[in-house]
Amino acid sequence: MRYVYLLAILATLIIASCSGNTDSAAIDNSTPELLDKGDLAKGTSTVYSDPDADWTWELIAGQHYLAGTVTVTNDEDTLYVTYNMDPAWPLSEAHVYVGTEQPKKGAPGQFPYKQEFNPAVFTYTFEIPLDGFAGKSQIFLATHAKTGSETAWGGNWNNGSPSWDFGWGKKWGGGFTTNVMPMPELPDDSVTYRGYHYGTMSYWNMRFFDPVTLPPGSFFQGGIEYWAGWCVDKNHTMYPNHDYEVTLYSTYDQNLPAFAQNDNWDLVNYMVNARRNNGTGIWDQNWNSNAIKDQFQAACWKFSDGLDPAPGSLAEAFVNDAIANGEDFIPGPGEFYAILLYPDTSTNNNQVRAQMNIIEVDP
Repeated sequence: MRYVYLLAILATLIIASCSGNTDSAAIDNSTPELLDKGDLAKGTSTVYSDPDADWTWELIAGQHYLAGTVTVTNDEDTLYVTYNMDPAWPLSEAHVYVGTEQPKKGAPGQFPYKQEFNPAVFTYTFEIPLDGFAGKSQIFLATHAKTGSETAWGGNWNNGSPSWDFGWGKKWGGGFTTNVMPMPELPDDSVTYRGYHYGTMSYWNMRFFDPVTLPPGSFFQGGIEYWAGWCVDKNHTMYPNHDYEVTLYSTYDQNLPAFAQNDNWDLVNYMVNARRNNGTGIWDQNWNSNAIKDQFQAACWKFSDGLDPAPGSLAEAFVNDAIANGEDFIPGPGEFYAILLYPDTSTNNNQVRAQMNIIEVDP
């Protein structure tokens, strides 16, 4: 009888993991070592893959030819503008404009960042200081290239019908706009947190037990500060009301740990922002409802673990909207995005001990 009783307790603990429930008032300071569940679930699913490289525009040469791409990313201090040329189109000159206002003229020779190459190259990255560009601020870019006897501009290829976000009257070419990726100052050291399921308006209420300075987005309940959180790792366990050590990263960080790298963070961030800032259509929901939280969580698992939501479900509608509208999403002023809670790893196999989660922040 005692053996059966112990098995029942163990089953209850396992159920109360990423998809379980428990009384958030119960506090358990123990921290059991959790085991990697392996690749069984991953082996039966395929993680959704964005059809195009994120934050990349095409280099259109001579108005009719696809000559390469330009990718724009940033870290805390630097904007990176990377040219990648097709083998048939070597790069002999590159000129870049970046600013908070549209350039008045399409005059590459007057752009502030320029470089000549002799011999020609096939890839080059401009490293531009982000001084004066706040996180999430809109920026205007014009990326020009000289390749062979042609000139090229970064823009939207559109299957051979090029277009630009802005241009200069009848002059051929133009530029594009994007936002500075949010890279807030986060603690260098790991911090302790605890999750309570269900959360007030999300799958988890997240509470930090170390002094942590984060962008706005928290809320108070019973005098305690919490953050709205979600699971983005179905294959590892997290016990509610237990302490975990995690390192915090922006989901836009281009140097995430290998296990956390995911081409779908733009789509997850789109959904986070849509549910918090959009009161119409499928996003007009009662987010205090556990059933609605389950639907959004299922949509997150589509992009983190490749688990398809039920056909015809609200979760499927969330996923479809993100695929249709969330490609390359970078939040603007007043828009929400996610901070990643990356758990500590085992010293012998570098596997995360517990599941990854995200919290929603409002810069």
